[in-house]
Amino acid sequence: MRASPFITLLSALSAAGLMFVCLFAGYSPTTLSSVDMFSMNVSRIANTTFNNSTGNGCSCVEFVNGTLTINGSAVTDGHTTVEVYDIGISEYYAVYTMNYCEGNYLPHYYDKGAKAVLTSCKTPSVSRRFDLVSIIEDALENVGASLNQTLSLDDLDWPDGITNAFGYVSSASTAMIAFFLIGILFLLLATLAGTIALFRPSKNITVILLMTSVIACMTLAITAGLATGIITTVVNGINSNGDDIGVSASQGNTFMALIWSAVALLFVSTLTTTAQLCTGGRREPGRRRRRREYDGYGYHMPMSMGYGGHMPHHMSHPMSSRSMSHHMSQPYHHPSSRYDPWDLYGSRRSLVPSHMDDPYGEDDFR
Repeated sequence: MRASPFITLLSALSAAGLMFVCLFAGYSPTTLSSVDMFSMNVSRIANTTFNNSTGNGCSCVEFVNGTLTINGSAVTDGHTTVEVYDIGISEYYAVYTMNYCEGNYLPHYYDKGAKAVLTSCKTPSVSRRFDLVSIIEDALENVGASLNQTLSLDDLDWPDGITNAFGYVSSASTAMIAFFLIGILFLLLATLAGTIALFRPSKNITVILLMTSVIACMTLAITAGLATGIITTVVNGINSNGDDIGVSASQGNTFMALIWSAVALLFVSTLTTTAQLCTGGRREPGRRRRRREYDGYGYHMPMSMGYGGHMPHHMSHPMSSRSMSHHMSQPYHHPSSRYDPWDLYGSRRSLVPSHMDDPYGEDDFR
C-alpha cells in the first residue's frame, strides 16, 4: 500500500468527521453542546421585573436597576391584580450552525459559581437564524399586552450597537450555510474518490480526487472565514455595548478549532493528491516491473522471417489473426538459403558458407 493515497484518504476522512461534528452540534441539549459558535449571557434582562403599581403620578416607563416600572394598570385574563411581570426569556443562549439552544444558570444566575445548563433546543433548519433582538422584542410585546402598555427596546435602554451587529451578520449567515453544505457534498465525493484511488489507482480517479478536494477545500475555507467573521462581529458588538444592560457573549473556541482544522486537513489532502498526480499516478512495484521486462511483456518483438513455431501472444507481431496464421503456416525460405525451418540447428547451419563442407563437424550439431 502506497503512502500518498493513504494520507489523502485519511486527511479527507478526518476533515469530514470534523465538519459533521460542527454540523450536528446542538441537535439536543446533550448533543455536542460545547461546540457552539458563540453563547450569550442575558440573565439580567431575563430577570427584569415589570411593575405597574408605583403610583408616582406620571404616565411613563422607567427602567432602573433591573426593574421596569410602568404607571398604569395591568390587564391579564380580565383582572387588574398583576403588579409584577417577568419578561419570560431564557438566561442563556448557545448558537450552533443550524439552530440554537436555550437554558438557565444554576443554582442562580447571580451566584459566583453558577453554570449554564441547556434545557431545550430548536429544531435544526437551513433557514433558521438566531436574532436576540427579535427574541427580546417578541417578549416585550407579550409583556406589554399583559400590562396594557406598548413596550419596546428603548424602554430597556437597549443599545443600537447590538442591534446593528445582528443586522450585519444576517446575510453572512445564509451564505455560510450554503457554502457549508456545498463543501460537505464535495468533501464526501473526495472521500469516495480517495477510497477508490487507494485500492484501484488510475490517473482518471486521481484527477477526479484532485478536483473534488480543491473545490471542497475552497468552499469550506470560505465557510470558516464567514463563520469567523460572524462570531467576531456578534461577540464584539455585544461585549462593547452590553455592559450597561448586563448582556455579554463568548465565542466558541471549540467550534473555531474544529472548522479550521478541517480546512487544514483538506489542504493536506489536496497537496498529496497533487503530488500523486505529478509523479505519474500509478506505478508498478519494482519486482513486477522487472519481471515483465525480462519476459518481454509489452515490447515489440518481431518474429524471425523463417520462424515456423508459436510465440506467446504478448510477444507476437501486431497483425491480424488471419495474416498471423498464414505467416506461421508458410514460413519464409529463401531459395539460396540452406536454412530448414524444421531443422533444430538450421539457424547455426545457415552461418556456414556453401563452399565449405561442414568444418565444425557433424557432432557439433547433435
